[in-house]
Amino acid sequence: MSIDKQRLPVSDLTVGMYVSALDRPWLDTPFLFQGFLIESTDTVDELREHCEYVIIDTARGDSSIVISRDQYEHARTKPQPANSDARNTFDGANRDGIDDTQKLKVELPIAKVSHVQVETAVQSLYEKIKRGTAVNAETVQASVDPMIDSIMRNNDAMSWLARMKKKDDYVYDHSVSSAVWAIIFGKHLGLERNELNVLGTGAIFMDVGKTRIPYELLTKSTELSVDEMQLMRDHVIFGMEIAQNISGLDERVLQMISSHHERYNGTGYPRKLRGADIPVFAKIAGIVDSYDAMTTPRPYASPVSTFDAIRQLNNLAGVEFPQEIVEQFVQAIGVFPVGTLVELNTGEVGVVIAQNRVRRLRPKILVLLDKNKLPLEYEAVIDLRTQLAKDDGQSSLWIERGLTPGDYGIDPSEYYL
Repeated sequence: MSIDKQRLPVSDLTVGMYVSALDRPWLDTPFLFQGFLIESTDTVDELREHCEYVIIDTARGDSSIVISRDQYEHARTKPQPANSDARNTFDGANRDGIDDTQKLKVELPIAKVSHVQVETAVQSLYEKIKRGTAVNAETVQASVDPMIDSIMRNNDAMSWLARMKKKDDYVYDHSVSSAVWAIIFGKHLGLERNELNVLGTGAIFMDVGKTRIPYELLTKSTELSVDEMQLMRDHVIFGMEIAQNISGLDERVLQMISSHHERYNGTGYPRKLRGADIPVFAKIAGIVDSYDAMTTPRPYASPVSTFDAIRQLNNLAGVEFPQEIVEQFVQAIGVFPVGTLVELNTGEVGVVIAQNRVRRLRPKILVLLDKNKLPLEYEAVIDLRTQLAKDDGQSSLWIERGLTPGDYGIDPSEYYL
């Protein structure tokens, strides 16, 4: 077990600790998210009702909390839970000896095939809907399964492809990328495989109503008029009309179509639902839809960096999206996902090639440009986790800002694809 993760009895928990694992499967408890900060004694009381022991992550909790040796020894000597899922959750070690960078290189060509299959299925789906031809939901659902397989093996490969392989048609590309983010998020939440398929399928279908929007309006680069904006918003209603004529769609897919533009504070559309009235899968759909829209080139807006997108979502936490949904989404996607272009405090520019799952701001970076923004003769790999601190205790190297693909003439996809 990592030095940052320690097994404690629930009786020893305090506000400020970060719970990263339970002594039983998450789905057997009322806790929706896998991993959370204890913010009140009520949470401790609720944990006491369902668990005897938990794993806390000291690196993600209040650093001022000190765990006594007696507490640690007491927890360490207790028997491990019999449930195999719980044992796997408690053991965070990488037993295969293969680091994340190697896994990404192995998974990328496999993920690429799955990604192309989904792209083809989505394009066929939208073209059939435009022509009024019968649509088979099972074809889309089947194309999602290989994508789930890839994400279960390694999130980063499909995440890289979702951001790098941008198509000319925003609607097609947005559907595929949203499916990727939804499945990655669902995996992080500990959802079952059939639920991951529902999420991926729902993300693909949630914008089908745009097939009834004039192409000229979808590609308009200037500000929309009031009437044009209303027509764009009507894509949700159009989507439901289309979906109701497609057999085999899960009810939760229909919820994602009808409610992915509803917002926590009631400012969304078309029904102005708020809070708990918005279904869970629709809340997931809403945040992945917004994140991908922010980070994707659109006819009327340039993309923002992944870091800036995360900052925007944090600003919307507790307003348009539930606080816990935003927190868990950031944990699932990462502040600087693999493939993100970044600039260091030294002025050097590189691309993230492996995330640090604990310290999200200190990933592994392939440095491409020197401080003068000139290409390096030999590309260098820097792991920000290993950077030595200065005499004042501050790290000597860090990410100054996130960049968007294409900044300084760099296409991150060239470095793996």
